[in-house]
Amino acid sequence: MPTARHKLNAASINGILIVAGIVAFFGQSWTVFWLLVAILLGTSLMSGDIRPQPPRK
Repeated sequence: MPTARHKLNAASINGILIVAGIVAFFGQSWTVFWLLVAILLGTSLMSGDIRPQPPRK
């Protein structure tokens, strides 16, 4: 059973893919898509929006 953390992580990743897909579609470039995915995923991980592991107590 997925937890709230799993659902929020999935929503964040879906948002990243949608935004990168829209920008890459208008730019007509796979390079732009993958570059944006890497940048947005990295910033989301660094800011704590995506939490790969539960917080330590």
